[in-house]
Amino acid sequence: MGDSAPGAGDARPPAAPQARPDTPAPPGTPHKPPYVPHWHPGHSDLPDKSTAILDWSSGKDPDAPFNRSHVPLRPRSQKARPGSRARAGEGRVMSCAEFWGTDLNPPQGVPDHRYYAFSHWQYVDLLVFWAGVADRGLICPPNGHVTDAAHRNGVKVYGSVFFPPQGDGGNPKWVKDFVQKQTTGGDDTYPVADKLIEAAQYFGFDGWFINYETSMGQEAAETEAKLRATLAYARARSAVEFAWYEAFRYELTDTGSNRNEFYLQDAGRRVCDSVFIDYEWTDQKITDSLTTAGKIKRSKYDVHYGLELVRKVPENPGRVQMVCPAGKEHRGSLALYAAHTVSNQPKEPKDAWLGYFYRAEADFWTGPCHDPSDTGWPGIAHRIAEHTTVHSLPFVTHFNAGHGLAHHHAGTKTCQGGNGWANLSLQDVLPTYRWITRSTGNSRMHASLSFEDAWEGGSCLRLTGALAPSFRSSVHLYQTRLTVTSGTKLTVRAKTPDGTAYTFNALIALDDNPTDFMSVPLSTTDTSGWKTYTADLSDHKDKTLIQLGLQLHLAPTAKTDLAYDIRVGQLAVHTGDFTTPPAPAALKVDRATTLTKTRKALRLSWTPPATTDAIHHYEIHRGPGGSLTHLGATPGTVYYLAGLDRNNETTTTLTVTSVGPDGTHSTGATTTVTW
Repeated sequence: MGDSAPGAGDARPPAAPQARPDTPAPPGTPHKPPYVPHWHPGHSDLPDKSTAILDWSSGKDPDAPFNRSHVPLRPRSQKARPGSRARAGEGRVMSCAEFWGTDLNPPQGVPDHRYYAFSHWQYVDLLVFWAGVADRGLICPPNGHVTDAAHRNGVKVYGSVFFPPQGDGGNPKWVKDFVQKQTTGGDDTYPVADKLIEAAQYFGFDGWFINYETSMGQEAAETEAKLRATLAYARARSAVEFAWYEAFRYELTDTGSNRNEFYLQDAGRRVCDSVFIDYEWTDQKITDSLTTAGKIKRSKYDVHYGLELVRKVPENPGRVQMVCPAGKEHRGSLALYAAHTVSNQPKEPKDAWLGYFYRAEADFWTGPCHDPSDTGWPGIAHRIAEHTTVHSLPFVTHFNAGHGLAHHHAGTKTCQGGNGWANLSLQDVLPTYRWITRSTGNSRMHASLSFEDAWEGGSCLRLTGALAPSFRSSVHLYQTRLTVTSGTKLTVRAKTPDGTAYTFNALIALDDNPTDFMSVPLSTTDTSGWKTYTADLSDHKDKTLIQLGLQLHLAPTAKTDLAYDIRVGQLAVHTGDFTTPPAPAALKVDRATTLTKTRKALRLSWTPPATTDAIHHYEIHRGPGGSLTHLGATPGTVYYLAGLDRNNETTTTLTVTSVGPDGTHSTGATTTVTW
C-alpha cells in the first residue's frame, strides 16, 4: 500500500522550476524550495534522494518553518440528526489519502486549483497523510496546510512510516535502523522513535501510521518484538499517537502464530492507538476481533476494518453494513484506503475539473442524491453522524473551500488567471450538511459551492431555484453549539434578487426545542451588489444555537414565481462588531533566488504583533496599499513565494497584512525587491 500515484492524479501541478540562487549559495548550487521533508530511519543503504531522520532537527533545518501547522486541534461534537439512521459516538472513520507524492511536495499550497481539497471532514476522525516510497523516503510528515484544515475541523492527522515489501524496494536493514536501541546509564532509548516525536511536535500533527510490509524472514518474530518495544516506548513518552497497519492477518487475535493484539496492547503497555485490518476480513473475523478487543480491554472502535477505494469494489457498501449495521450498535470502525481516488481522475476538460471533483466527492461521502438525509446507499453519511467544531463565538464562514480559480477580498478579485490556487490553510469550516434543502408547495432549491464568485477566498455558497407565492425554501447548513448572549447577532453577505416581495431569513434551532426551526428575518439597507444582512439574536439569550441555515419566503401578494440565483459570501454569528486586527511588522526577504531574468523565488518572514488572538491568517500581496494583488497566505510568519514575476519595473513592493476572521485586513508591513 505504498506511494502508488501522484497526490492529485493527472491534475498534479508541475514542480517549481529548478535554477541557480543569487545568494547566499555558491554559484552552481541548484535551487531547492522548502519542500515537505521525507526521511529514512538511519544510514543503512540510504538512497541518494533521501536523508536520515537521525540527522534531522528542527533547529538545523532551514525549510522546517515553512512546513509547520499553526491551527491547534479543535474540540468537536457529534450528534445524529432527528430521524437519521446514522449513529453518533460509535464507529470512527480513518481516511488514508495522498495529497501529493513523497518528494517535491510544496509547503504552503500550489498555484493550481486542481488539488485534492478534501472538505468532508465532518465524517472523518483521523486523516493518514499517505506517502512513502523506497528510493525517496519512508518517513513522511504531512503538509502543514493540510493539517491546518483538518485541525480546524477537529480531525487528527498522522504522518506515514512505510516499510515496503522487497518487491517494491523494501530493505530489512531499514527496519533494523528503525528499532535500534541505545542504553545509557541503564536507561533504554530508541533514537528514531524520539525523532518521530520531535517531528510531530514541531510540525504540529498528531501521530504516525506504521505500514510494515517488509519480510524479515527468520528474524520476523524478533523484529516484531522490537517494533512493539519501540512503539510502546514512543507512546509512553508523549501524547504523539500511533496506528498499526495489519497487512498479514485479517482480524485482531490473541492466539496462535497469527497473534497480533499486542500491536494495540501488550499487557500493561499501550503500543498503538488504533489498528487498520487489511481488506480480507469477514463477518466472522469481526466477531472474533470483538472478543479479542474485550480481552485486552481496548475499545472495539480502536479496530478499523479496511476498504480499498483505489478501484471500484461493488461489495464495499455491503461491507460497510457489516461493520456499521443499520439500526444496531456499530461493531468497529472504518479505514478508507486511498480515499483521494474517489475523485482524482477526472476525464472532463480542465475548465470542468471542479464540477467533476465535487460531484465525485459527494457521490462517495453523501451518496448520489448529494443529501446526507437521503444517501441512497448504505455508505458513510448513512452510517456515520456528522461532527462539528462550531462551538464558540465568533463563528465566521466565507464558504471558502481552500482552492479556486481566483482569489477575492471583500467581493473583489485580487488575483486571477493562470490555473488558480490551492491552500488548505484558508479553507473554512464548510457546511455540516451538504446539502439538505427543503421546500413547500412546488418551490425548489439547489445548494452548491460556486467558484465563479466569492466574498473572501475562492468560493461562496450558491442557492438557485424557483419560489412560488406563499411558499418557502430553506437550506440546513450547520450543526452548532453556540451560546447566545444579549449582544449576539448574525451577519450575512449575499448577492440577492432585487425587489421586496420576498424575505431572506436565517433558519435556527435552539437546544430547548431542537426540532423546531425558527425563521429569523434578515434586514439590509443595501440595494445592489454584495448586500450586508443582519439579525439580532438577543431574544434567545442564554440558549444554545444548535442548527443554522438560510430560508427564502415569497409573499402571498407576489404575482409571479421568483426565479433566483443567490450567492452567499459570508455567514457569521458574533457578539459585537469585528475590529481591524493588529498589523505585522518587519517584513523582509530572507533569501531571493533568481530563476530567470524576470522571475525570482523568495523566502519571506515578518514579526507578528504582540497579540494574535484576532488574526486568522496573514496575506502576502504585491504592491503598496490601495493596489494590492494577492500572492499567498499562511497562518504562520514565514512564506515561500515560488515565483515573483517582474512587470517592467526596477523594484517591486511587497506587503504583508494580518487578516481577521471576518476578512478585515490590517495595515501592512512592506519590503522592496530589486530587479
